[in-house]
Formats: sequence, structure tokens, C-alpha cells
Amino acid sequence: MDISIYKLKTKFQNLLMPICEKLVKLKVSPNQITIITVLLNIVFAGLIYEFNNYKLIYLTVPVFLFLRMALNALDGMIANKFNQKTKMGVFYNEAGDVVSDTVFFYVFLRVIGISEIHNLLFVFLSILSEYVGVTAMMVDNKRHYEGPMGKSDRAFLISLLAIIYYFIGNQYFDYILILAIVLLIFTIFNRVRSSVKGG
Repeated sequence: MDISIYKLKTKFQNLLMPICEKLVKLKVSPNQITIITVLLNIVFAGLIYEFNNYKLIYLTVPVFLFLRMALNALDGMIANKFNQKTKMGVFYNEAGDVVSDTVFFYVFLRVIGISEIHNLLFVFLSILSEYVGVTAMMVDNKRHYEGPMGKSDRAFLISLLAIIYYFIGNQYFDYILILAIVLLIFTIFNRVRSSVKGG
């Protein structure tokens, strides 16, 4: 059951390559992009919390998360394709994703009325899935990104919830979160199994 938007990564990177090359010429480093991305997530989460009564702000969520995915792709592309990997960059990248997801997802799910237990479970399992993906490197020397509820899939889910919330409200959202939680459990299982099998 390894289905994930992450599998579109290569095509997405190809689209971003012209931007990547311009950033390299401007001497923008991967670590700078990573730190800026984390700060943008925290600021945007604050805006969502502060202005959640203005429903129009929810239509900006998919745009922001798409921008975040682009920035996440760009820092990795500059690091890998232009030989700018650093040891600190690994920590920035992994910790930055966890901080960004935790802050933004928790705030967003809270303001749209998701129950606290479902919110916390979703955030916790999201963090655990990334931790498992990193830990897998100690087993088969490979970072694991298996789905069906990987980082890109979670961003898509949150974007979808934001659009639905704007048009029709949060009816059945807790059931959707329960499904997402189940898919996160499958994601963790898939990453562990694939690592143990050396996949």
C-alpha cells in the first residue's frame, strides 16, 4: 500500500530546476532556504490563529503549503545537485520539517474545530512517521518516504480541508482525521517493513 504524492517528486523537481539554478547563481544556500521555510511556517500559523474568523484566509492555505513544498524541494536540490551538502544541513532539514508540521498542523486543525485528541494523534503520528523514516537509515542506510500519508500527502490533506472548510464548514472533519490517523499508522508500518526488508 505504498501510494504517495511523494512519487511525483522527480517531475516536481524538474519544474523547479530553473528557479534552483537562479538561486545558486544568487549564492542562496540550502540552509538559508530551510531556516526561512521554518520561520514562514511559524508566521503563517500565527496569522491563521489570529485571523481565523476571516474565512478567506483558508484559501491561502493550499497556496502556502505548495510554496512550502517548493522550498523544501529547492533546498534539497541545491544541496544534492550542486554539491552544497553540510552536516548541519541534515539537522536543519529534518528538525525543520518536524517543527513546521507540528506548529502549523496543530494550529490549523485547532482553529477549524478538530477535536483535541484527533489533532494531537495526527500531529504525534506525523512526527513519528518522520522519525521512523530517519531511523530506518540505521537499518539499511536509506531515508524512507513510503506512504500512504507522507509529508506531501499530509500537505495535500490539510489543503483539501482548508478548501472544504471555506465552502461548507467542518462537517465530518473528525471522521476524515480518523482516516488520516489510520493511514499514518499504515505509513509507519510501511516504512519499518521496507527498511527491515532492505527496500
